[in-house]
Amino acid sequence: MQAFAGEIGIVIIATLFLLLITVAPILFVLMHQRQYHRYLSDKEEIKNLNQRELLQSQLEIQNQTFQQIGEELHDNIGQLLTVALMRLNTLEDEVIDPDAQQSVQQTREIIRTIITDVRALAKTLDHDTVRRFGLLASLTLELERIQRTGRIQIQFQTSGETYSLGEQTETVLLRMTQESLNNALKHAQAQSITVSVDYQPTLFILSISDDGRGFELEDVAKRALDKAGVGLTNLYRRAGLLGGTCSIVSHPGAGTRVEIKLPRT
Repeated sequence: MQAFAGEIGIVIIATLFLLLITVAPILFVLMHQRQYHRYLSDKEEIKNLNQRELLQSQLEIQNQTFQQIGEELHDNIGQLLTVALMRLNTLEDEVIDPDAQQSVQQTREIIRTIITDVRALAKTLDHDTVRRFGLLASLTLELERIQRTGRIQIQFQTSGETYSLGEQTETVLLRMTQESLNNALKHAQAQSITVSVDYQPTLFILSISDDGRGFELEDVAKRALDKAGVGLTNLYRRAGLLGGTCSIVSHPGAGTRVEIKLPRT
C-alpha cells in the first residue's frame, strides 16, 4: 500500500514537473510579448509626443511669421494705400476733364477695395483672431476676403450646435483650410468652392470641396522629390497630430474634396 502511494506521489511530481516544463516557456513568451507590446506602446506614445511638440513649435513659428506679415500689411502697406487714396481725393478736385475724373474715381474705388482686403488678410494671418472670435468667425473672414476678389464663388455651410475645440486646434484647422483653399485657387481652376462645418455631438467635420479639374492622388504620390509638394502631407500629418483624420478624394475633371474629422474631446 505504501509502495502504491509512493508511486502515485512520483507520478504526481512527474506530472507537475512536465507541466512546469511545458507552461514555463509559454509564460515566458507571453511575458515577453507583453513587455514588447508595452515597449511598442511607449515608443509610439513618445513618438506622438515628439510630433505634437514639433507641431506646437512649428505652429508658434508660423504664428509669429504670420503675425509679422499681418502687422506689416496693416501698418505699412495699409498706411501707404491710405495716403494714395487721400492724394486721389485731392487729385479729383483738381481734375476738370470728366473722363479723367471718372478714371480717378475708379482708381479710388480699387484702392478702397485693396485696403479692405489687406485689413481682412492681416486679420486672418493673426492667430489672435481665432482666440478672440473663434473658428467660424475666422473662416467667414477668410472666405469673404476670397469672395471679394471676384475670381471664384464661395459657399459656407454650417450645421449643428457650435462648440469650442480649443485655441490651438482651431488655429491649426484655420491654417489647414487656408492651405486647402490656396491649393484650389492655384491649381484647381475651380469656379466655386464650398466649405462646410458640421458640429456633431461627438465628432467635428470640416470639408473643403471645389469643382475644379481634380487630379489623381497616385500621380501626386509618385512625383519626383523636386516636383512634389508638401501640402497634402501636411494636411494628413496635422490631422493625425490633432487626433483626427484627413481624407482627400479627387479625380480628373471631378473636383477635389478635403474632409477633416476630429473627435470631440
